[in-house]
Amino acid sequence: MYYYLYDEYKINARKIVTLNEEFSFARNTKIIISIDNEVVYEFLAKPDEEYLNEMAQQSIYATYLYLKNLEKQSKYFTQY
Repeated sequence: MYYYLYDEYKINARKIVTLNEEFSFARNTKIIISIDNEVVYEFLAKPDEEYLNEMAQQSIYATYLYLKNLEKQSKYFTQY
């Protein structure tokens, strides 16, 4: 779901966006979205499709904001 939204909104990051799934409490799994090893968004997965769609929307929004902040910061800093 995340990938389809990422593609639909035509987000083209210069950084690598990674999605990880790891075991959490009991039989749950945790989804972690990170960019350059910095966690952007994480949530516990549930087998409810409506919930997963909402979490995908929120994680895309968090990814978009993070990338825009990186872009804005790169304009203010000059690398030597």
